[in-house]
Amino acid sequence: MGKDTFESFASSDLLRKHIALGEPTLSENERQGMWKAIERRTILRSRRSLRMWRWCAAASVFAIVVGSWLFSQACFQSDPYGKMTRLVNVDTLRHISLYLGEQQVELDGQIEVRCLAVTNQVEVKSVSGASFRLSATEQEETYLQLAVPAGIKAEVVLADGSRITVREQSKFSFPLCLAGEKRRVYLEGEAHMKIARNINKQFVTETRNMNVTVLGTEFLVSAYPKSSEQSVLLVSGKVEVEPLQGSRLVLSPNQRYVFNTTTQKSSLDSDVDPTLYTCWRENLLEIKDEPLGDVLKSIEAIYQTNFNYDWNELAQIRINGKLDVSVPLDELLDRLVRIAPIRLDGTRRKIILNNNR
Repeated sequence: MGKDTFESFASSDLLRKHIALGEPTLSENERQGMWKAIERRTILRSRRSLRMWRWCAAASVFAIVVGSWLFSQACFQSDPYGKMTRLVNVDTLRHISLYLGEQQVELDGQIEVRCLAVTNQVEVKSVSGASFRLSATEQEETYLQLAVPAGIKAEVVLADGSRITVREQSKFSFPLCLAGEKRRVYLEGEAHMKIARNINKQFVTETRNMNVTVLGTEFLVSAYPKSSEQSVLLVSGKVEVEPLQGSRLVLSPNQRYVFNTTTQKSSLDSDVDPTLYTCWRENLLEIKDEPLGDVLKSIEAIYQTNFNYDWNELAQIRINGKLDVSVPLDELLDRLVRIAPIRLDGTRRKIILNNNR
């Protein structure tokens, strides 16, 4: 028992004895003095408790903030591309965007991004030859993302000399220096990849539904998030495909692996002509026995425009040929009329089936 508590009990006992013996009670001043002393003790204890509570609350908030930051850093290190891919929506993008750490740069026209590991920089070149450099912060590894809108493509040259052609409406994320045990990149969309050979360091392309592993080869990956068809086409060399659903398989040249995200089933086609799927790199739209409706959809996506036509009617017609999609739209449509039984109503942008052909 503490001294203060003992004195309080003693005072209370003495007070009861005075009352029991009928002795005079405390005066008004004495009572006020006694209650003020009690009040001071109570307030002092409350203030001490309040200060202690504030310190505990502040420490808890600090611990939560620090813990959240450490957790976010750990998540980023384990999955550096997850956060980057959520930064941008390619469907609403108007210009090519390059993300370098906290930096974001919007770029006009077709460009090439080259990784310079020695100087820890990125060089950006335009088709006209103009160029500039961006410097990365000094850290173990810097991650970048190139987001490409509709109607254009872009080139990436990695630190090892591998060349990546990123197709429209795609996001390609990659490390600046390729310092890890494996050369890991991430793709949402489509890209043609010509990988520098390195037998000591595998090159892994990660997508939502599969990983593609190579040592050095040329291949095409198509992994648009909104498409039910995800595919890998091998041009040369050898690749290993590891889908999230199903078993691994090794592709040979001119084989195309297709995974359907709706049915969760996969297929493998052999003796495929790679130019049918890679001609977009040369600004060509190669058409081999394709429905006319599908061809018009491709043209709409490339030129970011819309036509008025009956898709079901035109889907019954199949055409063949090549179209140069680098020319103005009116010129391309004039060429399309020569290989397809259609006529154009320019005022209403309407495409009509020509039954006389």
